[in-house]
Amino acid sequence: MLRYKHTLFTIVFSLNCVLVFFLVFESKLQIPGWLQVAGRMHPLLLHFPIVLLIMYALMIIYEKLFLRTKPAFTHFTDSILLIAALTAAITAIAGLLLSKEGGYDAQALEGHKWFGVAVSFIGLGWYYFRNALHSNKLVAVVNSCIALLIVTIAGHKGANITHGENFLTAPLSPASNKQTPQVPIEQAVVYSDVIFPILKAKCMGCHNSSKAKGELIMETQALLLKGGKSGALWDPQEADLGLMLRRLHLPIDEKKHMPPKGKPQLTEEEIAIITQWIKKGSDFSLKLSSLPGTDTLYQLAAPLFATVETNTYDFETASQSTIEKLNTGNRVVSKEAINSPALHVSFFNAALFDKKQLDELTAIKKQIVSLNLAKMPVTDEDLKTISGFENLHTLNLSFTQITGSTLAELKKLKFLESLSLSGTATTSAQLSQLKDFPKLKSVYAWKTKATPSDITAVQKQIAGIRFETGYTGSDTIVLQLSPPVFLNAEGVVTEAVSLRLKHYIQGTTIRYTTDGTEPDSIHSKEFKQADMVNDNVFIRAKAFKKGWTSSLIAEASFFKNTYTPDSVLFILPPDSSYSNKGSLLIDRIRGDLNFRSGTWLAWRQTAMEVMLVFNKPVPVKNITLSVLKATGSYIFPPQQIEVWGGASKNSLRLIGKTTPAQLTAMEPISIKGYGCDINSTPVNCIKLKVTPIPRLPSWHPGKGQKAWIFVDEILLN
Repeated sequence: MLRYKHTLFTIVFSLNCVLVFFLVFESKLQIPGWLQVAGRMHPLLLHFPIVLLIMYALMIIYEKLFLRTKPAFTHFTDSILLIAALTAAITAIAGLLLSKEGGYDAQALEGHKWFGVAVSFIGLGWYYFRNALHSNKLVAVVNSCIALLIVTIAGHKGANITHGENFLTAPLSPASNKQTPQVPIEQAVVYSDVIFPILKAKCMGCHNSSKAKGELIMETQALLLKGGKSGALWDPQEADLGLMLRRLHLPIDEKKHMPPKGKPQLTEEEIAIITQWIKKGSDFSLKLSSLPGTDTLYQLAAPLFATVETNTYDFETASQSTIEKLNTGNRVVSKEAINSPALHVSFFNAALFDKKQLDELTAIKKQIVSLNLAKMPVTDEDLKTISGFENLHTLNLSFTQITGSTLAELKKLKFLESLSLSGTATTSAQLSQLKDFPKLKSVYAWKTKATPSDITAVQKQIAGIRFETGYTGSDTIVLQLSPPVFLNAEGVVTEAVSLRLKHYIQGTTIRYTTDGTEPDSIHSKEFKQADMVNDNVFIRAKAFKKGWTSSLIAEASFFKNTYTPDSVLFILPPDSSYSNKGSLLIDRIRGDLNFRSGTWLAWRQTAMEVMLVFNKPVPVKNITLSVLKATGSYIFPPQQIEVWGGASKNSLRLIGKTTPAQLTAMEPISIKGYGCDINSTPVNCIKLKVTPIPRLPSWHPGKGQKAWIFVDEILLN
């Protein structure tokens, strides 16, 4: 027993000598890669000496104050102290190696370094002089208390580097004990109230003024815009929007993935919020309320907030069965916010509208706070029913059949704040009646019988209400059309289906191409309702109208499928980080652009090898793979596709082979079909071998690394 203690003490002494050597020649140290790995073990190792030294100090205090010393107890505590001294020395050396990587605040690092070194020296000295120190009760207790203090300070300074200034004592500060008020959605600023909290929770642990990894600090707007040693964090002109999103989308096992593996990761919603904010120009002053309700960023961020009134609703919650019963193909009833009793109701199809549908809403008349009846055949008589929705805050009657003659009925709505009357026959005299509405703040009144000058006069009479009259800019301004909308729900077709394209501005012409070229207003095919889809096709469409700038391009892929395998067998399984259900490849449900959604299978370390088995022979002439392209996340088209077929698994021969064209630059995320023609008699078995790119091209940030392939469907025709 004494021999092992002597050996361990010799090792501890030697390690402390190495530590002294590193300290003396610190400025000249050049750390090779394999030693950097040892340095990065510092965060793992540091818990051992902290726990052991605290345990030893407390045991000595307990022994001297309450326990009569026993040989067995002394032997046990000596062993704990010796192991603590050993792990403290190893931890201190690893910390010095880690500090040479850079990216840390020099002042914060210096304090942590010397206290960490002190802990190592204390462990060595304490063990060597333990008998002398413990011979006096007072000296033993005081020495233990000093050791506890130094260990605590060393840990505190290390936490400041990792988690920010005063991490340990922050809960004791007066500021931390103050309840942060909930920001109302009407006042929310996208960066301050949505983006910054995400960065603070998930990114600033490594990118703060004390620990600036990659020379990047995220604590202020100016430093965020400055970026780090790799450049600016975002660029809306780049296909993948720049460095930050590129790193966020990397596979979690990649070295450059951010946040690093083991750290709290951003959710898909958080990444989507940051993406949409950058797309809108990364405006630090952008208010959430300035975005339309249909905007993607608004829809992602709005659930994080409550409206001003949300916390004041005192009515009961409607039963879920009642809500489900009231939801129809023409009427949607939804909760305004999670855990809120308030309900929002919208109608969509004027041809299906019936007054009875309004009457049915009396079952939830207390819970409705928002009602959208725009473009419905609502009449003046219906306002009497609507006035019974006692907690209504927002009412949209735009482009309905009301004349305004019964507008006074709505005065019963004591909480009504927003009223839309645009496109109705309401007059200025009827608008004047609104002055007696108790809480009305906004009225939308463009394209009514009241002229702009009439509304200006009414506005002067009613200072407490803001009247919106729409856009009044110069007629010489040319506006851009929004892209056309694909209404087809199916991405995989088994028979001819109608191509469904729509634009919401009347008189707009939609033209499209199927050869990958950009549509123009003269030569490209004009969309007609009779157009059909019955093959693998990639459609690019644009909207055109005289006096307007043509729209941006809308794109959609359609895949034809004639034969479905009876079973799919994996010869080489997909990566375990993603879904491993074989049915995904033949469920005929298209994946989306989110490769983490569970609708994709992925391969990287091996090729994709699957066996498609048919109970009866099938005359397959073409196989198409639905593949994801996401260059920023290392997801590329396959290098090669091979098709093997035969009457059984043991009689396969090569019946098709293709080499997909490779990318030459970063591109936006998209889904593309890669087909391979087959020259063969009917087969019962098909083996598909799809090889990923072994090395990313030189123009890619991850050049030389392996690419991923992501596949969601195998189509056979």
